[in-house]
Amino acid sequence: MAVREPATEWVRVQTYRRMTPAERIEIAAQMYDDAIALVRSSIRFRTPDIAPDDLEYEVRRRAPFGVPRGLAELTEPMRRARGRDGA
Repeated sequence: MAVREPATEWVRVQTYRRMTPAERIEIAAQMYDDAIALVRSSIRFRTPDIAPDDLEYEVRRRAPFGVPRGLAELTEPMRRARGRDGA
């Protein structure tokens, strides 16, 4: 974690304290959306021909936030079977 200047940190804390909970949640939600977009963009850059379903799987697998580690791998056999069946 970065070392912050105490005076700057105080201003930052005071700014967040003046916000409503909804405003703070909105900031967190935007940060989450931005992180997902960065992960998705990175995958598309490395594999431009990736299928949409595979892209979403890779986003879930790589994103270290929101999805418990290993969950995407556990669901992969079902996802692949569903893709073959067309369901």
